This record gives sequence, structure tokens and C-alpha cells, in this order.
Amino acid sequence: MYSVIECGGFQHKITVGETLKVPKLDAKVGDVLTVSSVLLFSNGDTVKIGKPTVSGASVKMEILDQGKDDKVISFKRKARKRYRKTIGHRQDYTEVLVTEIACDSDKSSVDDNAKIRARARIKALNAAKVQNVPLTKAQKIAAAAQGGN
Repeated sequence: MYSVIECGGFQHKITVGETLKVPKLDAKVGDVLTVSSVLLFSNGDTVKIGKPTVSGASVKMEILDQGKDDKVISFKRKARKRYRKTIGHRQDYTEVLVTEIACDSDKSSVDDNAKIRARARIKALNAAKVQNVPLTKAQKIAAAAQGGN
């Protein structure tokens, strides 16, 4: 069973239990969102195509994480003019877990073990990010003060 939804101005083909990154949504981690803009629904036997959306179809997603993506570097240059410009950009994103796809009587939901695994993966990734953060000047001064006493 799969579906095509519109979220954040993009179309995503999703299945139950899948995690995906969408442009930043205004919600907190742990919230459950219901998306009703389902463009296509398929349960394996039949395919329902919306005009523009499928009536009676919805997708529930749980927000796992919010953050910034990797930096994308754009470099501009003009030949023989001594013009060079480097621009960096980090896009905000929301990572979601698709927990349920439903259309009228057809319904598919994810099991609890998949939810636990997805939450644990996000927790481990966030812990790895924290380890690589350098200390601020105030933290260095506090650490030196504790070590000197």
C-alpha cells in the first residue's frame, strides 16, 4: 500500500513505516500530523487518483526531528573580471515517520516496534551531533575554573 501526498510544496511517494525529510513544518517533535492532500492512493489492487485530491484519504505522520540539512555551497565567478562569490545555504527540514495511510475502509498502520526503532535512530543521531560540537568560550572558562580549584 502506498500513497502520493503533497507536503511543503513537494510531492512524495510514501509507504507505511517510511521516514522522510520534508521542508520545515510548524509543529513540535512528537506531534502527529494528519495530511489530507493525498493525490494518489493504491492498496495493491486498485488505484485511486484524485482530482486534485482523493476524497476520504488521509495520512498520519509523527514528527521525529527538526533541524538543518547539510550545507550547499554555491560559487559564482566571472572570467577576467576578478569576481568570485561563495554562498552557503542550510535548509531547515522536518523528519517524519509515516504511521498510517487510510482511504475509506482501506487502512494500514505501522507497528510499535518500527516507531521505537525510528525514535532510537533519531536519538542516536542527535547524540552524535552533540559530541562534535566545540565548547563555547564561556564553557572553556568554566571548565578551566573547575580544573584550577
